[in-house]
Amino acid sequence: MPPPKGVHNIIEGPGDYDTTSVIHSDTYPAIDSAKSDLSGKAVFISGATRGIGRGISVSFAKAGASMIAIGGRADLSDTSQAMRAAAASVGKPEPKILELKFDVSSREGVDAAAAKIKKVFGRMDVVVNNAGTGLGGGPIPESDPDNWWNTFAVNLKGPYLVMRALTPLMLETGGLSTFVTVSSVGAHLRSPGYSAYQTSKLAVLRLTEFLDAEYSDKGIVAITIHPGNVATDMTRGSNGKVPEELAHIFVDTAELTGDSVVYLSKEKRQWLGGRYVNVTWDLPELMEKKDEIVKGDKLKVQLVV
Repeated sequence: MPPPKGVHNIIEGPGDYDTTSVIHSDTYPAIDSAKSDLSGKAVFISGATRGIGRGISVSFAKAGASMIAIGGRADLSDTSQAMRAAAASVGKPEPKILELKFDVSSREGVDAAAAKIKKVFGRMDVVVNNAGTGLGGGPIPESDPDNWWNTFAVNLKGPYLVMRALTPLMLETGGLSTFVTVSSVGAHLRSPGYSAYQTSKLAVLRLTEFLDAEYSDKGIVAITIHPGNVATDMTRGSNGKVPEELAHIFVDTAELTGDSVVYLSKEKRQWLGGRYVNVTWDLPELMEKKDEIVKGDKLKVQLVV
């Protein structure tokens, strides 16, 4: 969760403190993935090698998803092992796990992974675009152009390629049909030195809105999330620790992210299409605001017209 209101927080975003009356830094009973039943469902998670991606993969295993494809550029065996152990710990059947080693920014790699998923699983219900990179880069004149653009290749081109490759299979399946793309609170910020990261996260938020606009009438639900302030390799220094000035901010757990993603996608929530959700918000309380939120959309449309 964000640090207490009024405490210095360089990544405070809109609605952090007032969208729901309760905010969280760890998973909680109402979203416990072990209480879900995704038997028969197929899921794909990119960037699943470690950190947030592994947490999401483990949560889907606990939710009983029958088929889970995990993608990454490095070895995925530790994630697979954690998934099997998690499923067993809550009495769920062991999922069929498909490890896919590829670069999410490569069209050939993504297309080959999608073809493999179709061949092995024959369906796709939930896609989680989690792969991401690049927190810094420095002021624009001091940045390296290749590194700056590579941030976009991973954070924007990657999700685009995954959406492009897996939407057809999702339409054929006609199941949950949900894309969850990991954006960031950074999409709403302008932190000097972070132009590549924050601009790419804003762009992927808009890309997700386009997918919803183009395919919501065919049953696709596309949302973006802020995954919480989880300490990952991108936020830790060379000593493996979060810098002292940020330690009070990066206190959220990957379990919160994973269980939140399962909660958001375990049933088709068409009204969430095109929206941004911060997983630190109390999600059941957010669901109770559905009518209020949708009504607000209609009022905006009337004002524009």
